[in-house]
Amino acid sequence: MSADEIISRLSKVKKTGPRSWVACCPAHNDRSPSMTIRETDDGRVLIHDFAGCDPLSILQAIGLSFESLFPVESRWEHSKGERVPFNPRDVLRALSHEVFIVALASCGLAKGKALPEIDHQRLLLAVSRIHTATEACQA
Repeated sequence: MSADEIISRLSKVKKTGPRSWVACCPAHNDRSPSMTIRETDDGRVLIHDFAGCDPLSILQAIGLSFESLFPVESRWEHSKGERVPFNPRDVLRALSHEVFIVALASCGLAKGKALPEIDHQRLLLAVSRIHTATEACQA
């Protein structure tokens, strides 16, 4: 999902720069914008509420899941058949994406929030990918 689709669900949205906005946080009674939204070069959408609401609460308030923050098509899924060594920078970038998923889920869980089934499945996939990468490094 693109940042445009996410910000269309928010109120008092104001553009602050290229691919960045502020808006009222939908997870609490926000009278003035306290949340930032930024779309990265690779299509991820980053959200942060300076009032302290965690990403899971924000996404649930607008009817979305963690998957909404990431591009639909990932270039990592297309490289399964390659037989060339992986570029370490690409591997770290992919692992960073998976660690981000784990961190987002842990924020909500630490605050006692229920994890929707789709997010639970994505969390399990992230853990599996991190484990696979770790084992590949030991080979």
